[in-house]
Amino acid sequence: MWIRDYLQNVVEEMKKVNWPSRDELISSTLITIVATLIISGIIFLADQAISTTLNFLYQQ
Repeated sequence: MWIRDYLQNVVEEMKKVNWPSRDELISSTLITIVATLIISGIIFLADQAISTTLNFLYQQ
């Protein structure tokens, strides 16, 4: 059956995976969260600056 062969191949490939340690996983997660917050802050500030500029231009 092709399904059984497929699942056996999946199990064999999963044994070859190099899983990160708990410390590596936590470190990578924290880096991702910090980078996301920084980029979100930059986009927020850019949006506020553009919004303020457009409001100033449209009032005149």
